[in-house]
Amino acid sequence: MRLPARVTAPRLRAWVCAGLVVLVPWLGGSVAQAQTFRLSCEVQGTIPVLEDRKLKPATVVVEMQSIGKNIFLKLSGSRYYEMKVSSLTTEAFTGTNLTTAGAIGARARHNDTGRVTEIRIERDTILLSGYNDIDFRGKVVRMNLEGPCAMR
Repeated sequence: MRLPARVTAPRLRAWVCAGLVVLVPWLGGSVAQAQTFRLSCEVQGTIPVLEDRKLKPATVVVEMQSIGKNIFLKLSGSRYYEMKVSSLTTEAFTGTNLTTAGAIGARARHNDTGRVTEIRIERDTILLSGYNDIDFRGKVVRMNLEGPCAMR
């Protein structure tokens, strides 16, 4: 014998809601989050186009995440050393994963402006290197940077 829909619908909704309350945090917590690794680096920037002009050295924090085949790197520090790069390709950026057996890294090219950012971290020496196209005194120039890092 089949019960009327108005009798079974509230129970069905209750079971579905209970299932979602249990499953969504469990699935979302394990799939959507990636562990963030942090390094503290002492970097020195130079601008080769301006006769290797040296920028003021700074301490930056590098945050690294890997989700699937994609890598995400973020440098936090003073003005010229702030940058983000990932290997994701989107409408705005074309990303490349530069990770090898000897280094972790990524390069991103802005599709509209052509500006490029690249960050690499050598695995053995934990040496950060890279470059970023920046505005410096009204011109777009490439800034190279490098420096040693340590785990935070």
